[in-house]
Amino acid sequence: MTGHRVFVVHEEVCNAFSIRAFKLYSMEARENSCTEYRQTELLQIDIYNLHETLEIVCRRLGVSVPRALSTRAPVKVSQDNGAISSDNDQECEISPPTSPSAVQAPIDTFLEVTKLGSPTSADTPHSLRQNRPNQNFDLIGKGVTSLAVAENLAQSYFSRLDHYLYGIGSSLGDLQSLRHTSPILIAAICTVSALHDPKDQSLYEACNREFRRRVSRSVFEKRGIDHLQALCIGSFWLTDASRILCSDALRRAADTRLHKHFQQLLQPQAFQPGSGMNLTPADHTNRIRLWYLLFICDQHLSILHNRDPLLRTDKEITANWELFLEREGATDSDIRLMSQVALLLIMGQVRDTFGSELDDKLSKGLAVHLVSYSKQLDMWYNRFSKLFKPNPHIGNFPMRGLQMHYQFGKLYLGHHVFKGLKGEPVPPYFLSLANTTRDAAVEIFDMIIRDTELQQSLVGMPHYFHIMIAFAGHFLLEICSKYHSQLCIDLDHNFDLISRVLNLFQSLPCIPQHPISRMTAGLARKLMTSAATVNINGGIDYQSTGIQEMAMGHPNGPDSYLASQVLDNGQQRNNNQFVPGFMHPATNQHGLMFSDFEQFSFPEMTMNFMS
Repeated sequence: MTGHRVFVVHEEVCNAFSIRAFKLYSMEARENSCTEYRQTELLQIDIYNLHETLEIVCRRLGVSVPRALSTRAPVKVSQDNGAISSDNDQECEISPPTSPSAVQAPIDTFLEVTKLGSPTSADTPHSLRQNRPNQNFDLIGKGVTSLAVAENLAQSYFSRLDHYLYGIGSSLGDLQSLRHTSPILIAAICTVSALHDPKDQSLYEACNREFRRRVSRSVFEKRGIDHLQALCIGSFWLTDASRILCSDALRRAADTRLHKHFQQLLQPQAFQPGSGMNLTPADHTNRIRLWYLLFICDQHLSILHNRDPLLRTDKEITANWELFLEREGATDSDIRLMSQVALLLIMGQVRDTFGSELDDKLSKGLAVHLVSYSKQLDMWYNRFSKLFKPNPHIGNFPMRGLQMHYQFGKLYLGHHVFKGLKGEPVPPYFLSLANTTRDAAVEIFDMIIRDTELQQSLVGMPHYFHIMIAFAGHFLLEICSKYHSQLCIDLDHNFDLISRVLNLFQSLPCIPQHPISRMTAGLARKLMTSAATVNINGGIDYQSTGIQEMAMGHPNGPDSYLASQVLDNGQQRNNNQFVPGFMHPATNQHGLMFSDFEQFSFPEMTMNFMS
């Protein structure tokens, strides 16, 4: 009997050992599959760098240089080839992360009983964790751009562009320090800066490819706070990728409980020592700012795409923003940041009340809500307009931006009264707000014409401004076509106003991928078709003003083919009048579509603001 027990115990031990060995082998195999390609790319980069160094030495010595490599430089690999993941927190994340919440979540129990062991989990043997090379292969090391060019791009971003985004980069350090800590932040900063550099379109394209490679290769991997910052920066400026970057950032922010830093900042006594990962109050503050920036970006995209936001509007956002503003040490940038949060909370209520996707006519009973929200917008502007100060880097743009956002809010609120009308007159009980909405659209274009500081910021401000300006233009032209009699619209003045703004846009130095370039062509086409619809030219000579040329778009731009198709096929003469054709959504050279920007619910309209 004893021998039998020993045999059974021995068999159980062997089975357990075999299972454990199989687990370790499986985990190591999975990790190897996750890193095998990266090791190959590292080797390729090393060989290329050695060959490049050998060429330099041979030239210095005056001897023949070695034959060219059979393979191309690493930077020339296809777009699907991933960049080396060398950001902070670099371990390959194979299994889902445990919940960072202080309260146990259902997933915690599941992971405890089922997971084989994540390479980043505490119970993973140290010998199985992947050792990463110390050197970070950023876009400079990979030859995407030179150090001098990257320094100029970073200088341009930190000295100007970053201040449009409330100074999120003030704590990031300089380019040299980022090279050792976060290649993806360098890629994001250089991409955004290159987007605003009119001298070299190819530089933007190269930086953008590198940034996209890094983002796509890290989707299933754990990343640090710097990765969130890079995604946030890209979300505000890179129109094509904004939704993808923002949704990834929100997922990562939720996984790390980014919003909990608010409590750790204002109620540190409620947390045990070490629970804040030894972060300073400044670290907590920067993370709160990042959390609010992600909220703002999500709300902007919700407005632009007519969809519900991804981020739940919870207590940390609805109530704590005033506490954050009233705390000791609040900066002018914090005032600007919280003003945007407060505005978007109002606009979110507008969306929830009137719906973001329904095209039904508003009932008379909703008129009281429209008046209430209009008053809230007035109170918001009166409160924050007294607090804004000039910024040493971007002048009076903070105040100009506040005024522009106020008009955007009025426009967004008032456009709902035109929903579901299908060409019918505006009901008398909505007529006052309809006129206010018309005035808001006109004021947006008047501001652009009369304010030189605002003009200087047109190439620099985040893309939300550009799309809302295009929204205002399409709205104004549409009501000029359908409601000019009822709303007593001065057609000549409005057409001339938009024409002058288009000429201003055309004169701005920017690459074809910039939103200004892209929306200019779309507005020019809309101007021509709207003027022809009401059978006037608005005093516009299309030839001399260049409107017709604008409508064709930039010859090297992503929408130039669409423009020619619209002008050739979309507008057909019928009894000496132009009949607007259907404008199909534009597809850019990267295959990402702007079709969602056409979904503002105007009667009988298909709107594409970017083309």
